[in-house]
Formats: sequence, structure tokens, C-alpha cells
Amino acid sequence: MELAVDYTTKSDSSEKKPHFTKVYKPGWNRIKGLLEGDPTAARVWVFLVENAGHDNVLACSMAILEEELGLHRKTIYKKVKYLSEQGALAIAKMGTANVYILNPHETWKASEEFKNYHAITARALIGKAENKGFRKRLTHIVGQAEQVELFPVD
Repeated sequence: MELAVDYTTKSDSSEKKPHFTKVYKPGWNRIKGLLEGDPTAARVWVFLVENAGHDNVLACSMAILEEELGLHRKTIYKKVKYLSEQGALAIAKMGTANVYILNPHETWKASEEFKNYHAITARALIGKAENKGFRKRLTHIVGQAEQVELFPVD
């Protein structure tokens, strides 16, 4: 059994990527088990699933997880380790960041035909705290004519 949930809105329609995540029966079991036994691990897992790219992979620093989840680094480390030990994901290192590879038998974000053989092309999340001055450096690289608004000024 699978469920495809489409979160596409009118403003998202210009993107060509699918805006859904398939959740298989083992994924639903994972969600139910985490919500009953470890709601904090559930929050971490849901964040990773929600932000993973079309290949079920997310490259993300611990600082991003801290910013987005509002949790302490040690708590996140313990929950990610627990999720890995339970088979919900695999973890690879990329410099100082982790690459989270989600179990494709629980959730899947791309076409079904690519589930068992796909190249990993990770989506990378960067945050303000780790990248002070990045906007200025990027503007310099891209040029004044093509400024990129990564971190809107509040």
C-alpha cells in the first residue's frame, strides 16, 4: 500500500520537481511508532523526509538542524543515531555535514521506476549562522546584474 500526497500550490506550479512523498506501509508504521515512543525523533525524521530531494537524500549540517528544529546538537545527534540504528536512514559524511539517505522502502520522492537504482544527487541546505557574509560573496561572484536573494533582510 502506498499513499502519494501532493502539496503543490499555485505558487509552486512553475517548478518541475514532484511535490509529493510516497509513504509506504513501513513508513506509516515508522511514523506511528515514533509518535508513540519518541516524538522528538519523529520531528527529526519528518524534517529529513520533508526536505530530502527527489532521490531521498539530504545533505545538511548539524547547525541547520539546530536552527530548523530548535533542538540541542546532542539531542539531534542521539535522534539521528537512533533513526540510523532502526533502519530509517543511512548517514554519510560530506566534509563537516552529514548526508542523510532515507530508507526507500518507507518513503520515496521520485518515480517508482527509479526506487532500486538511482544516483545520489543531494540537496544541500545552508543557513545564516554558518555562512556570515555569504550573500556578499555570492553577489560578487554572480555580478551586480543578477543578485540572488538568499537571505532577505528583515
